[in-house]
Amino acid sequence: MTAILIDDESNALDVLSMQLAKYCPVIEVLSLCHGGDEGIQAIKSLSPDIVFLDIEMPKVNGFDVLDATKHLSYRVIFTTAYDQFAIKAFKYCALDYLLKPIDIEELKNAINRVSKDEIASNLQTKMSQFFDYFGKAKSKLVLPSGEGYELVQYSDIIRCESDSNYTMIFLTNGKKIVISKTLKEIEETIQSASFFRIHQSHYINTDHISKIYKMDGGYVVMNDGSKLNISRNKKDEFFNLFK
Repeated sequence: MTAILIDDESNALDVLSMQLAKYCPVIEVLSLCHGGDEGIQAIKSLSPDIVFLDIEMPKVNGFDVLDATKHLSYRVIFTTAYDQFAIKAFKYCALDYLLKPIDIEELKNAINRVSKDEIASNLQTKMSQFFDYFGKAKSKLVLPSGEGYELVQYSDIIRCESDSNYTMIFLTNGKKIVISKTLKEIEETIQSASFFRIHQSHYINTDHISKIYKMDGGYVVMNDGSKLNISRNKKDEFFNLFK
């Protein structure tokens, strides 16, 4: 069976490629793809039997890859360190997945579950089920909590503020959530047209802007009353949003 590997981390690609060569010789790796864009092109041009797919990739993530190629016939095996909500969706739709770091026995078992005669008949159905099940969460931010995970609608987020390696998330209900992720990671996760990085410390939901001021270097007033400066290098791009 042929396969391609898609991940934005070169080390992850190299390790999985070596594991497949050593422990799963039935698999012929056609390509190592560094990111979603490259992966989409490889799926379309190489028509692999199996795609080993990472989820959390910048710009074009794993879901984007699936959405762009779900009309094609291949079996997907997720290689992910993603949250338990996504794992639940995988199980619900009977999709194969491997949690990082990948265990050799789990890798062998995943390969054994793959059957060529299932590929064409089941992928479309499973992808449809997956997107139906997970689609609601694509407009939500999954945040770890003491009891598990909290799903927050993007529309309920007023702003995100950097605090070193932590991020404070301010919600419309007045709640503040602090999580151990950088603001850059939050920005890459949300990737919504309504959000804009106005400053190295501030990622805001433009739907919750109350006022915009050009004086004093430029700043915004959010619906929660916070006044946030706009950095000089973001100023022109930001004001162009409202022309």
